[in-house]
Amino acid sequence: MRLWRLLVMLPAFLFVSQGAWCAGLGAKQVEGFIGAMQELKPYFDQYADEAEDDGDATSTSRLMGDWARSLKDQREVEGMLKKHGFNVESWSEVSQQVTQAYMAVKLGKDGENVLGQMQQSVDEIQASKDIPADSKAQMIEQMKQSMVEMEKTLATSVENREAVKPFIPQLDTIFDWQE
Repeated sequence: MRLWRLLVMLPAFLFVSQGAWCAGLGAKQVEGFIGAMQELKPYFDQYADEAEDDGDATSTSRLMGDWARSLKDQREVEGMLKKHGFNVESWSEVSQQVTQAYMAVKLGKDGENVLGQMQQSVDEIQASKDIPADSKAQMIEQMKQSMVEMEKTLATSVENREAVKPFIPQLDTIFDWQE
């Protein structure tokens, strides 16, 4: 369940991004990301509690998107990011790279299997006669968006994967990764 929550959080990090990519990750950027996330995580947790997040993928995805959009309006967050060497744009770029590299490392060779399982789910949804057409279309669209993000994650550079490896224990804590 934690893996799916992380997979749902990934698009929120990507949403905040302006689409620009840094040249590559370094240890200082990963450390800054960890420091910033340690401070920002309570904000998300509080936001999730107030919104009464029920933990399902659709709810959490919507919630993360709403939260990510709200960060741009919070001056307090800008101060936290600055303390860790970021502005809103650089934070967006680095958070995208760190998140994708972390996911690529954690999924490893199993990433292709996860992508295959996601495609199998799409096929099962399409074949189901029990799901109303409008719900089916929405579910398939969400799965396909997740698959596109998974493909981007699996294409993460070796350099970025290597940059996050020394920080996996701290990133596991941030992302609530449990094996």
